[in-house]
Amino acid sequence: MNGLFGSAILEVAIGIIFIYLLLAICCTTVNEWISGLLKMRSKLLVEGIRQLLGEGADPASGKITTAFWGHPLIRGLMRRGEHPSYLSARTFAAAVLDLATPNRAGEITFDDLEAGIKNDLPDSSFRTSLLALLQNTGRTVHGAEQNIEAWYNDSMDRVSGWYKRKTQVWTLVVASILTLATNADTINITRRVWIEPTLRNAFLALAQNPNALNGMSGGRVISANAAHFLGQVIGWPDLSQLGDVWSWPERVLGWILTIIAVSLGAPFWFDALKRFMNLRSAGRSPIEFGPPPDKPSTPLVVP
Repeated sequence: MNGLFGSAILEVAIGIIFIYLLLAICCTTVNEWISGLLKMRSKLLVEGIRQLLGEGADPASGKITTAFWGHPLIRGLMRRGEHPSYLSARTFAAAVLDLATPNRAGEITFDDLEAGIKNDLPDSSFRTSLLALLQNTGRTVHGAEQNIEAWYNDSMDRVSGWYKRKTQVWTLVVASILTLATNADTINITRRVWIEPTLRNAFLALAQNPNALNGMSGGRVISANAAHFLGQVIGWPDLSQLGDVWSWPERVLGWILTIIAVSLGAPFWFDALKRFMNLRSAGRSPIEFGPPPDKPSTPLVVP
């Protein structure tokens, strides 16, 4: 493949990836705003802990849940009575150990913990779970605490899966709205970046800016310069240009490609952009950049 032609294709790819990254950042920002507005993290955390405490599984579970959320260690994490969005395994285990030994103050022994679970906790699935967690602990409180923390972490892995599934749905919705609102047509974007070297060079320069990349990796920053050039490849045309019915199938296909791409998320495109930039740096064409200064060019002699 011709060096200049291959370099142009790579630069177009970098420009498109950079545009996807900008759109994905916008999508991530909106998604995080929706998540905070709906309190998705705190609601899913509460649901996960309810399952751990066995709420709804037996009549005694309601009292256990009330006692847990009323414990000083947990209540101290609440703000204006709202449930926290994060709870460490250590805090959860400490609160559970204290709930299991309500009549013991200060340091407790393994026998205290075992007796407390058997005698002080009501007969419930929570009590059964704790007794199961006391096994294989070497009859030490530290071992029991580690098992409770591992139990909690396993549950939170499941909660994280719930959150990812919910956010994936919202990401797809937000990506669709963003794509249609801005007319982010991948086919049109590719065409524009390919035939207009000024745009291609502009996006390439932005992608090569380390400060811009570092800022965007957090999903929070889009510079005014990037937004300016982004506005030249997306946006709705004049209404007179929308009457061509033959252009709509291509436009719809371009939207679908953009929605799929943006739904992959900003971290995906940030990593892809770094890989393509490294590929371009490693595969620079000698036609484009010339011979190294310490190795002068020599003519090819054919005998």
